[in-house]
Amino acid sequence: MIDPLLASLLDHFPPTLMSLILPSSGHDASEQADQSALLDLVGYNIRRAYLVIQALFDREMEKHDLRQAEFSVLSVVRENPGINQRALAEALAVAPPNLATLLDRLEARGLLARQRSTEDKRVQHVELTTQGVRLYGRALKAAAAADAGALEHLSDAEREQLKTLLRKIFVE
Repeated sequence: MIDPLLASLLDHFPPTLMSLILPSSGHDASEQADQSALLDLVGYNIRRAYLVIQALFDREMEKHDLRQAEFSVLSVVRENPGINQRALAEALAVAPPNLATLLDRLEARGLLARQRSTEDKRVQHVELTTQGVRLYGRALKAAAAADAGALEHLSDAEREQLKTLLRKIFVE
């Protein structure tokens, strides 16, 4: 049986949100495919919920010309000024070469700066620029609005419970 909390993510979304991720088939409900076996799988439910959340998040981030990964970098660097690239890659679960590409893009936009460590020249520390701090502040508000829209049919307690349960999956 499907977890009631996860099922509520799909069951309570208004049709306008679901239309962001589900193409209209032009058929009535009686012709929809049976997904009951998939709906019994937690991973499938998480993926479907993620598609809704991702669509809303992406729409908000487009206003700031940011991708999800770039927003994540800005967020971790904002909360950890001077973080080194290795620790940043670990925090984001990103391969160092992929992180370097992200940092290059954000640095070219003037949103962050990297500086070599004075103690170990192999280490680079990352900080947001003033422009990066301002953009991150606006983007964080947009991300919160996207989250609120995606979870509008959950109570505050259900939202907290959902975050707690999901963290149990990925936090070691």
